[in-house]
Amino acid sequence: MNWNSFKQTKTAGYVFIVLGILNWSGNFVAARGLADSIDPATLNLLRWVCATLVFLPFGFRAFWRERRVIFRHWKVMTLIALTGISLYDTVVFMAGRTSEALNMSLISTLSPLLTTLIAQFIFKEKVSQRMYMGIALSTFGIVMLVTDGNLSRLLEMRFAQGDLLILSTAMMSAIYNTTVSKIAGKISQTALVMSLCLFGTFYIIPLYLWETGGHIVLPEFTPTLMWSLFYLAVFASILCYLFWNAAVQVIGAPKAMLFYYTLPPVSALIAWFVIDEPVNQNQVLSGLIIVAGILFALYGGSPKSRRQEADNYGEPSKVTL
Repeated sequence: MNWNSFKQTKTAGYVFIVLGILNWSGNFVAARGLADSIDPATLNLLRWVCATLVFLPFGFRAFWRERRVIFRHWKVMTLIALTGISLYDTVVFMAGRTSEALNMSLISTLSPLLTTLIAQFIFKEKVSQRMYMGIALSTFGIVMLVTDGNLSRLLEMRFAQGDLLILSTAMMSAIYNTTVSKIAGKISQTALVMSLCLFGTFYIIPLYLWETGGHIVLPEFTPTLMWSLFYLAVFASILCYLFWNAAVQVIGAPKAMLFYYTLPPVSALIAWFVIDEPVNQNQVLSGLIIVAGILFALYGGSPKSRRQEADNYGEPSKVTL
């Protein structure tokens, strides 16, 4: 099987999503390390300016070749640029100033459920019952993880203004993933990511000027900041979005978003390797529950029901890189 045939298969879709998660998961570790040294919109703007400059030699030709299609769908491109790039990370960093870590983690787990609901009731995609059951099981794993196995902590939750911001990012993620699955088949992945870089960076500028009071203020470019920006621009932005968008196009937004649940345990493993944060028994157990929920959503049920579902979903969309 050659590459062009392989990248259309569901196996390729799952490979893409795993690569996307691996590239994205260190995002939270990097953001945590920079939280006290740089403001949210400033960090997001620098990140995407760097990503745009790095990707420009590789993506501009495809962007220019497909410019008519891109600008024909400029409203959709604006929506996914705002929800996936300009607003998402900026709002997450803003929420972290008032929202507790427990609240942020739990509220953000609504993203896969919201994505599935939007796909089913707005875009009329067929969603099986086991998808919702898998989401419920993986959500339980997340709850176990963020409460450190002490579910009584849920009774101690206090809600703040930042919680509404996190809820908005969960909706943004759902809108981005369901919308990008519809636009991705109309343009190549290279042109799509180049478009997101350009549109997304442009729409961050007003947020940056609002944050700085209308002045151009740059942080001190320490070695830590430089290396963090390199990681965020190349791995957590360009490569992550290329792989993630390709996966969403092949396997669909609801199935792709199931793997969102793997971000906390994978991030914990990366933090263990990078900044020597310990991994405890509850984190391992929670990770296994999360993976079990994903596998049940993807492969649970009888062989007959899985074949029927495959017939209902039809053939995957073609991926053009």
